[in-house]
Amino acid sequence: MVRFALGLAGVDYEEEFIRTRQDMLDLMPKLRYGQVPMLETPEGERLVQTGAILRYIARKFDLYGKAEGKEERVDEIIEASSDAMGSGLLDVAMRYKNGQSFEEAASTEGVKCMRWIKAWEAQMDAGKFIAGTEKPTVADSCALRVVEEAIEVLGEDEVLGQQPKLAAWRKTMLQVPNIAKFLKVTLPSRSCPAPLCQSAISSSSQSSHRMPSTVDDASAKQYHKEVAAGLGW
Repeated sequence: MVRFALGLAGVDYEEEFIRTRQDMLDLMPKLRYGQVPMLETPEGERLVQTGAILRYIARKFDLYGKAEGKEERVDEIIEASSDAMGSGLLDVAMRYKNGQSFEEAASTEGVKCMRWIKAWEAQMDAGKFIAGTEKPTVADSCALRVVEEAIEVLGEDEVLGQQPKLAAWRKTMLQVPNIAKFLKVTLPSRSCPAPLCQSAISSSSQSSHRMPSTVDDASAKQYHKEVAAGLGW
Protein backbone atom coordinates (compact mmCIF):
# COMPACT_ATOMS: atom_id res chain seq x y z
CA MET A 1 0.00 0.00 0.00
CA VAL A 2 2.94 2.33 0.60
CA ARG A 3 4.02 2.13 -3.03
CA PHE A 4 0.49 2.92 -4.22
CA ALA A 5 0.39 5.96 -1.91
CA LEU A 6 3.73 7.20 -3.22
CA GLY A 7 2.45 6.59 -6.73
CA LEU A 8 -0.63 8.71 -6.08
CA ALA A 9 1.59 11.45 -4.65
CA GLY A 10 3.72 11.36 -7.79
CA VAL A 11 6.88 10.82 -5.76
CA ASP A 12 9.97 9.25 -7.28
CA TYR A 13 11.51 6.76 -4.89
CA GLU A 14 14.16 4.10 -4.76
CA GLU A 15 12.93 0.67 -3.74
CA GLU A 16 15.16 -1.86 -2.03
CA PHE A 17 13.99 -5.46 -2.08
CA ILE A 18 14.81 -8.05 0.55
CA ARG A 19 15.81 -11.05 -1.53
CA THR A 20 17.88 -13.08 0.91
CA ARG A 21 18.12 -13.74 4.61
CA GLN A 22 21.35 -11.77 4.73
CA ASP A 23 19.61 -8.75 3.20
CA MET A 24 17.20 -8.79 6.12
CA LEU A 25 19.92 -9.24 8.70
CA ASP A 26 21.88 -6.34 7.23
CA LEU A 27 18.78 -4.17 7.45
CA MET A 28 17.97 -5.10 11.04
CA PRO A 29 19.94 -2.28 12.74
CA LYS A 30 17.73 0.25 10.91
CA LEU A 31 14.42 -1.41 11.79
CA ARG A 32 12.96 -0.19 15.06
CA TYR A 33 10.71 -3.22 15.53
CA GLY A 34 12.53 -5.69 13.34
CA GLN A 35 10.03 -5.63 10.49
CA VAL A 36 9.37 -3.96 7.17
CA PRO A 37 8.23 -1.82 5.44
CA MET A 38 10.51 1.06 6.23
CA LEU A 39 10.50 4.47 4.57
CA GLU A 40 13.63 6.60 4.71
CA THR A 41 12.75 10.25 4.11
CA PRO A 42 14.95 12.80 2.26
CA GLU A 43 15.70 14.27 5.68
CA GLY A 44 17.14 10.94 6.81
CA GLU A 45 14.29 9.97 9.13
CA ARG A 46 13.37 6.29 9.09
CA LEU A 47 9.70 5.48 9.49
CA VAL A 48 8.31 2.02 10.14
CA GLN A 49 4.79 0.63 10.55
CA THR A 50 2.63 0.78 7.44
CA GLY A 51 -0.05 3.00 8.98
CA ALA A 52 2.46 5.57 10.19
CA ILE A 53 4.14 5.68 6.78
CA LEU A 54 0.82 6.11 4.98
CA ARG A 55 -0.21 8.95 7.27
CA TYR A 56 3.15 10.66 6.78
CA ILE A 57 2.63 10.52 3.00
CA ALA A 58 -0.94 11.76 3.38
CA ARG A 59 0.10 14.76 5.47
CA LYS A 60 3.18 15.66 3.46
CA PHE A 61 1.48 15.54 0.06
CA ASP A 62 -1.98 16.82 1.02
CA LEU A 63 -3.68 13.45 0.49
CA TYR A 64 -5.53 13.32 3.81
CA GLY A 65 -8.79 15.03 2.85
CA LYS A 66 -8.12 17.66 5.51
CA ALA A 67 -9.69 20.52 3.53
CA GLU A 68 -12.94 18.53 3.32
CA GLY A 69 -12.89 17.35 6.94
CA LYS A 70 -12.47 13.70 5.97
CA GLU A 71 -9.32 12.74 7.87
CA GLU A 72 -11.16 10.29 10.13
CA ARG A 73 -12.78 8.59 7.15
CA VAL A 74 -9.40 8.34 5.45
CA ASP A 75 -7.95 6.80 8.64
CA GLU A 76 -10.79 4.28 8.71
CA ILE A 77 -10.14 3.13 5.15
CA ILE A 78 -6.39 2.90 5.73
CA GLU A 79 -7.07 0.47 8.59
CA ALA A 80 -9.77 -1.39 6.66
CA SER A 81 -7.40 -1.85 3.71
CA SER A 82 -4.73 -3.33 5.98
CA ASP A 83 -7.31 -5.73 7.41
CA ALA A 84 -8.53 -6.68 3.94
CA MET A 85 -5.01 -7.47 2.73
CA GLY A 86 -4.34 -9.51 5.85
CA SER A 87 -7.65 -11.35 5.70
CA GLY A 88 -6.36 -13.96 3.28
CA LEU A 89 -5.28 -12.26 0.05
CA LEU A 90 -1.62 -12.43 0.98
CA ASP A 91 -1.97 -16.09 2.04
CA VAL A 92 -2.94 -17.34 -1.42
CA ALA A 93 0.59 -17.46 -2.83
CA MET A 94 1.96 -19.20 0.28
CA ARG A 95 -0.79 -21.81 0.28
CA TYR A 96 -0.21 -22.41 -3.43
CA LYS A 97 3.50 -22.81 -2.76
CA ASN A 98 2.74 -25.37 -0.06
CA GLY A 99 0.71 -27.58 -2.39
CA GLN A 100 -2.84 -26.25 -2.26
CA SER A 101 -4.40 -25.60 -5.66
CA PHE A 102 -4.59 -21.96 -6.71
CA GLU A 103 -8.36 -22.21 -7.12
CA GLU A 104 -8.84 -23.67 -3.64
CA ALA A 105 -6.56 -21.10 -2.01
CA ALA A 106 -8.38 -18.28 -3.79
CA SER A 107 -11.84 -19.58 -2.92
CA THR A 108 -11.06 -20.20 0.75
CA GLU A 109 -8.64 -17.37 1.58
CA GLY A 110 -8.66 -14.80 -1.20
CA VAL A 111 -12.42 -14.41 -1.15
CA LYS A 112 -12.39 -13.15 2.45
CA CYS A 113 -11.46 -9.67 1.21
CA MET A 114 -14.93 -9.29 -0.34
CA ARG A 115 -16.27 -8.31 3.08
CA TRP A 116 -14.43 -4.99 2.83
CA ILE A 117 -15.01 -4.51 -0.88
CA LYS A 118 -18.77 -4.90 -0.45
CA ALA A 119 -18.71 -2.45 2.46
CA TRP A 120 -16.95 0.13 0.30
CA GLU A 121 -19.55 -0.35 -2.43
CA ALA A 122 -22.36 0.25 0.07
CA GLN A 123 -20.70 3.41 1.39
CA MET A 124 -19.60 4.85 -1.95
CA ASP A 125 -21.10 8.18 -2.98
CA ALA A 126 -21.58 8.27 -6.76
CA GLY A 127 -19.13 10.62 -8.41
CA LYS A 128 -16.93 10.95 -5.33
CA PHE A 129 -13.78 9.24 -4.20
CA ILE A 130 -13.83 6.47 -1.64
CA ALA A 131 -13.68 8.64 1.49
CA GLY A 132 -16.40 10.93 0.14
CA THR A 133 -13.88 13.53 -1.03
CA GLU A 134 -13.82 15.46 -4.28
CA LYS A 135 -10.12 14.63 -4.80
CA PRO A 136 -8.30 11.32 -4.34
CA THR A 137 -6.65 10.66 -0.99
CA VAL A 138 -4.42 7.99 0.50
CA ALA A 139 -7.64 6.12 1.28
CA ASP A 140 -8.13 5.69 -2.47
CA SER A 141 -4.61 4.42 -3.06
CA CYS A 142 -4.98 1.91 -0.19
CA ALA A 143 -8.37 0.64 -1.37
CA LEU A 144 -7.09 0.42 -4.94
CA ARG A 145 -4.22 -1.77 -3.76
CA VAL A 146 -6.77 -4.14 -2.22
CA VAL A 147 -9.03 -4.16 -5.27
CA GLU A 148 -6.16 -4.77 -7.71
CA GLU A 149 -4.83 -7.63 -5.59
CA ALA A 150 -8.33 -9.11 -5.33
CA ILE A 151 -8.79 -8.90 -9.10
CA GLU A 152 -5.44 -10.59 -9.60
CA VAL A 153 -6.54 -13.47 -7.36
CA LEU A 154 -10.28 -13.74 -8.01
CA GLY A 155 -10.85 -12.09 -11.38
CA GLU A 156 -12.49 -8.77 -12.23
CA ASP A 157 -16.02 -10.10 -12.64
CA GLU A 158 -15.93 -11.86 -9.27
CA VAL A 159 -14.69 -8.74 -7.51
CA LEU A 160 -16.56 -5.94 -9.28
CA GLY A 161 -19.39 -7.65 -11.18
CA GLN A 162 -21.88 -6.79 -8.42
CA GLN A 163 -20.17 -3.58 -7.31
CA PRO A 164 -21.03 -0.97 -10.01
CA LYS A 165 -20.08 2.11 -7.98
CA LEU A 166 -16.75 0.61 -6.99
CA ALA A 167 -16.13 -0.44 -10.60
CA ALA A 168 -16.72 3.15 -11.75
CA TRP A 169 -14.44 4.43 -8.99
CA ARG A 170 -11.69 2.02 -10.05
CA LYS A 171 -11.97 3.19 -13.65
CA THR A 172 -11.59 6.78 -12.47
CA MET A 173 -8.62 5.91 -10.26
CA LEU A 174 -6.81 4.10 -13.06
CA GLN A 175 -7.10 7.29 -15.12
CA VAL A 176 -5.61 9.54 -12.43
CA PRO A 177 -2.34 10.58 -14.14
CA ASN A 178 -0.03 9.73 -11.25
CA ILE A 179 -1.67 6.33 -10.70
CA ALA A 180 -1.66 5.50 -14.42
CA LYS A 181 2.04 6.35 -14.60
CA PHE A 182 2.83 4.38 -11.45
CA LEU A 183 1.00 1.24 -12.61
CA LYS A 184 2.56 1.37 -16.07
CA VAL A 185 6.06 1.47 -14.63
CA THR A 186 5.62 -0.69 -11.53
CA LEU A 187 2.98 -3.26 -12.47
CA PRO A 188 3.05 -3.55 -16.28
CA SER A 189 1.38 -6.99 -16.30
CA ARG A 190 -1.27 -6.53 -13.62
CA SER A 191 -4.02 -8.00 -15.78
CA CYS A 192 -3.02 -11.52 -16.71
CA PRO A 193 -4.98 -14.71 -17.38
CA ALA A 194 -5.31 -17.02 -14.39
CA PRO A 195 -2.76 -19.61 -15.66
CA LEU A 196 -0.17 -16.86 -16.07
CA CYS A 197 -0.94 -15.49 -12.63
CA GLN A 198 -0.53 -18.95 -11.17
CA SER A 199 2.77 -19.36 -12.95
CA ALA A 200 3.99 -16.00 -11.70
CA ILE A 201 2.99 -16.83 -8.14
CA SER A 202 4.75 -20.17 -8.34
CA SER A 203 7.90 -18.63 -9.74
CA SER A 204 8.06 -15.82 -7.19
CA SER A 205 7.34 -18.19 -4.32
CA GLN A 206 10.07 -20.61 -5.31
CA SER A 207 12.64 -17.86 -5.75
CA SER A 208 11.91 -16.10 -2.49
CA HIS A 209 14.27 -16.61 0.42
CA ARG A 210 12.82 -13.94 2.66
CA MET A 211 11.15 -16.32 5.08
CA PRO A 212 11.25 -20.06 5.65
CA SER A 213 7.99 -21.88 4.95
CA THR A 214 7.33 -23.15 8.48
CA VAL A 215 8.42 -22.23 11.97
CA ASP A 216 9.19 -25.87 12.75
CA ASP A 217 11.84 -26.07 10.09
CA ALA A 218 15.44 -26.02 11.35
CA SER A 219 16.37 -23.15 9.05
CA ALA A 220 13.39 -21.19 10.38
CA LYS A 221 14.62 -21.59 13.94
CA GLN A 222 18.09 -20.46 12.94
CA TYR A 223 16.60 -17.47 11.12
CA HIS A 224 14.59 -16.49 14.18
CA LYS A 225 17.71 -16.69 16.35
CA GLU A 226 19.60 -14.44 13.95
CA VAL A 227 16.78 -11.91 13.84
CA ALA A 228 16.47 -11.93 17.64
CA ALA A 229 20.21 -11.38 17.97
CA GLY A 230 20.03 -8.52 15.49
CA LEU A 231 17.31 -6.89 17.59
CA GLY A 232 19.12 -7.52 20.86
CA TRP A 233 16.32 -9.71 22.23
